[in-house]
Amino acid sequence: MKIHRPLGLSVLVYEVVRMVILLVLSVSLEPSGFVGPALIGYLLAPQILFALIALFVWIDETRYRDYVSLYVAGKTLLVWAGLLWLFSSFKTIVKALMMYTGTAGEPFMIAVLVLIPFEIATIIRMVLYMKRPAEDH
Repeated sequence: MKIHRPLGLSVLVYEVVRMVILLVLSVSLEPSGFVGPALIGYLLAPQILFALIALFVWIDETRYRDYVSLYVAGKTLLVWAGLLWLFSSFKTIVKALMMYTGTAGEPFMIAVLVLIPFEIATIIRMVLYMKRPAEDH
C-alpha cells in the first residue's frame, strides 16, 4: 500500500482549484477585440498539465519523480510571465484594485494577481521535493 503525502495532495488540490477559478472567471469576460473568453480558455487549457503532473506525483512519487523538474520549469515560466504582466499593467491593476467598477475583466485580473504568491509557494514546495533523496519518498 502506498502512503500518499498530504503536501503532494495539497499541491494537487491547489492546481485543480486554481484551474476551476481561472476558467470560471474567464467565462465571465466580455469580448474586447480578439481577446475574449474563448481565447483565455484556450490559453488556460495547457495549464491542465500542471494538475496532471501533481496527480501523477501524488499517486506514485517514485515513478513520476522525473516530471517534477518539468513542473518547476513550467511554473517558473508562468511566474515570470505573471510578473511581466504585473509590471507592464501596473496602472490598470492598481485602478482595478482601488476603484472596483464591476467590469468582467477585473475579477480575472485580481485572481491572477492573487495567485502569483501561491504559484511561487508551489515552486518552492516542488523544488524542496526534488532536493530530497528518492529513498525519503
